Amino acid sequence: SKDFYELVLREKGYSFIDSKASQSNILDIILPSDHVHIEIGIFQEREVNILFTFLRANYQNIAVTLHDPPLLKYPFREFKNSFLNKVSKFYDIYIDRFSAAGYYINKIKTIYVLSRGAVELIKKKYKIEHVYFLPHIIDEKEVKKSECNNNNFIYFGFIGKNKGIEYSLQLHQHLLTSYPDINFYVVGKAIGKEIKFYNSLKEKYTTNVHFLGYVPENKIDEIFDKAIFALMLFKPYKFFSPISGSIIFNLKKGKIIFTNKVNVVSELISEGVNGFYLSGIMKEDIATISKTFMDRQMVNKVRESSSDYLIQHHTAKVVSEALNYSI
Repeated sequence: SKDFYELVLREKGYSFIDSKASQSNILDIILPSDHVHIEIGIFQEREVNILFTFLRANYQNIAVTLHDPPLLKYPFREFKNSFLNKVSKFYDIYIDRFSAAGYYINKIKTIYVLSRGAVELIKKKYKIEHVYFLPHIIDEKEVKKSECNNNNFIYFGFIGKNKGIEYSLQLHQHLLTSYPDINFYVVGKAIGKEIKFYNSLKEKYTTNVHFLGYVPENKIDEIFDKAIFALMLFKPYKFFSPISGSIIFNLKKGKIIFTNKVNVVSELISEGVNGFYLSGIMKEDIATISKTFMDRQMVNKVRESSSDYLIQHHTAKVVSEALNYSI
């Protein structure tokens, strides 16, 4: 979101307003004739509340980037009672365009999403047409080409069961039999009920595994420079279709991605071009990774083409053109 504003929206005449400081008097700050762009994630309460404030006041020029399509908020109607919350979630997911969110979705002037697959998902769910693909943006100056030549792995992202982190750790433990010097750096923190899961991983997987938790931004490059490969294995998402910011970030840091073809990952990773796909079958995946370890020429080729991919598909120029096309 920060890069999107700094690299694209600022030069189009937009001003940045911090949602923390402006929620109570937002209608005094922004006029109905102003053009507004809001970045919306389903758990970003302040931004969602500001969006609803605009729409209830019948503002006409509101655009959003929906980061967790097709969900605007989850659940849309919250209850203190857990059973009612489950009913609300069921209603959001299965009642489609007659859900409570549909009313607000239809009042938004323009909806952007970060994957092509999500465009059709939202059009189908809400029976609308004003949905456009906007590529995830990166700052071209931050694209790195890794110079690391070891076989170490890194995981970067939230810690959760749906991130496939335990299978990644199992893969690493099996590979240690043939490659005893491989290290695995796990960067990210767990929230809520996932904390117990994270602690169990730390107790179970100890050999050459470094659980680093949250790493400050000024220390990130130091950690990423320790590994050449990133293990980013996901479980299929049932109800929403977000793009993987973690994959984009790993590519930006020059990592070669091992991932799986679920959700909308195939929009980001092309086999042998900027990463490799694993099957989820341990024996096959060990063979795939071992083959990659042995072919340094291929590794270097993928390393080069990964940075080229980002420049071609995710820089400010590309995003700006996509935005202009849909305005």
